[in-house]
Amino acid sequence: GYEIFDQSTFGMTEFVQKLNYRRALQGELTRTINQFREIQSSRVHLAVPEKRIFTSDSSEPTASIVIKLASGHRLRKNKVQGIVHLVASSVENLLPENVTVVDVDGNVLAGGEPSDEAALLSSNQLEHRSNVEKNMGRRITSMLENIVGRGKVVTRVTADIDFKRTERTEKKFDPASQVARSEQRSESKSVGKQAPVGVPGVQSNIPGAEQSQAATSKPATTNNSSETTNYEINEVTAHIIEQVGAIKRISIAVVVDGKYKEKEGGGKEYSPRSAEEIKQLSDLAKTASGYNEKRGDKIVVESAPFDVSRFEGDIGTAKAQADRQLYADIVKYAGLGILAVVLFVFVARPIIKSITAASSDIETLRQFPQTIEQMEAKYATAEESVDFRTRSRQLIDKDPKAAAEMVREWLRTKR
Repeated sequence: GYEIFDQSTFGMTEFVQKLNYRRALQGELTRTINQFREIQSSRVHLAVPEKRIFTSDSSEPTASIVIKLASGHRLRKNKVQGIVHLVASSVENLLPENVTVVDVDGNVLAGGEPSDEAALLSSNQLEHRSNVEKNMGRRITSMLENIVGRGKVVTRVTADIDFKRTERTEKKFDPASQVARSEQRSESKSVGKQAPVGVPGVQSNIPGAEQSQAATSKPATTNNSSETTNYEINEVTAHIIEQVGAIKRISIAVVVDGKYKEKEGGGKEYSPRSAEEIKQLSDLAKTASGYNEKRGDKIVVESAPFDVSRFEGDIGTAKAQADRQLYADIVKYAGLGILAVVLFVFVARPIIKSITAASSDIETLRQFPQTIEQMEAKYATAEESVDFRTRSRQLIDKDPKAAAEMVREWLRTKR
């Protein structure tokens, strides 16, 4: 880890500093990864290229991780991706797709995906489709097995999923909801010149000649009017992104085992399920799968006898193994019980007896005086002089073990 820099060395070159930094970073990442409960040990290798002047000459850094799983543990895919992103975020310019994770058995847990985006997408699409079909089939099977019995339903689902990503923008106009936005009106009137009148000819143009009274005409008059109205029509603009992975169509096939009746002479007689039962099971399967008739979904539920002959031998073998295991367990536990009884009778019981006997001897010794002065006060008389030291030595010689226990008891009492 970074404690490698705690010891500073004079004269360290830039190359050694970079190498030590890479070693420290690898050690820190290894420690972090080892904190996962499923991982027993790991190693991290970083390949960080030197920076170039021109970006076209530079290459991307890469990382490889080798992990050893703990006994009885399995690393899920989401945790593998978590390790990948952890390492990618800890190294500058390291992309998650440049991180490879393998286990000690050589299995690739992450990395090695196709670089082509279309191929990667196709792989994910197949996985998503398989998950949809399995989940739908599992829901139908688990529900129908509660009705007809365990192991008597087989379900297969085929899903047609649309993985196209569609974006569209729609504009809709509603002519019925038009509203006048502005109106413009204009009127004009024009009067023309008066037209000449009189008698045509020379006579009417001679000065002094009498002018004939002719009917006068009115000048020409012109009236113009115009009106312009601008309407605002209701417009709705919608930007729609259709969901990726929508189910276009599903096909479901369900096979249900029939009913069996015991024959008088032995054996079983098969009878298919009635049409009413098949319809009931079909309706339940439609509800559980999200059946949509408008979408073109199809479901078929049939009753047929299941071939269980291939399981009869396995059932007999499994039963025999179970019986042998039962007998072995009985013998094992019976032996352990007999061994416990023997140990108690021949080992524990004598020890208990010896401890009880030693305790009774100690209690007897406790009744005697514990000092010479007490002995003389209790047993000495005016007529008789007793050598208690000699008598004590005789008692010790007679039973050294009891005397030793008594001395130990005195010492414990003194404390």
